[in-house]
Amino acid sequence: MTYRLDAKMNTSGFVKCPYCKEEVTDDSDFCPHCGVLFSGAAGQMCDSHTERLATGVCIICRKLVCESCMSVVRGRTFCSDHRKVKVEQDWARIFQSTDITESEMIRAFLQSAGHKVLVRDFAPVGYVWDGGGDSAVSRSNISKPAKIFVPIPEYLKAKESLEEWKSGDFDGKELETE
Repeated sequence: MTYRLDAKMNTSGFVKCPYCKEEVTDDSDFCPHCGVLFSGAAGQMCDSHTERLATGVCIICRKLVCESCMSVVRGRTFCSDHRKVKVEQDWARIFQSTDITESEMIRAFLQSAGHKVLVRDFAPVGYVWDGGGDSAVSRSNISKPAKIFVPIPEYLKAKESLEEWKSGDFDGKELETE
């Protein structure tokens, strides 16, 4: 289903998506917040099934998807490759762990690689489990893993950087400053 994007009498260059009510540019073909296609993009074919009409756009990779290969989770469209990416507002969760030290290293790396980062549950949990203090065991016992998010448009690049770093192939040239 495509939605009509009504940009009449709009002087700001932005309008509200008729589906999710988030702001989009008045010349958009789809909503980057929810993945809904607008009528201006009607007739586009699915990237995976080229014989089928696209009904949405994956908000992570911008791939056109049809009814059979799309997943809608909490009103947002995903392709089959990204349907399990956890999204909150306009942020995608890239990492989660009960190991606060590992989480801090990942956060520092992503920030030094130039990615915007939002963290949740990084504060000490305030509980002592058998003398363990703020440890992975105490975090897992109360279900409070540290979470790291990046803006949705940066998710794929941040994931690539993180995988490169974890594999040991990251040479750090991107991080050199003047």
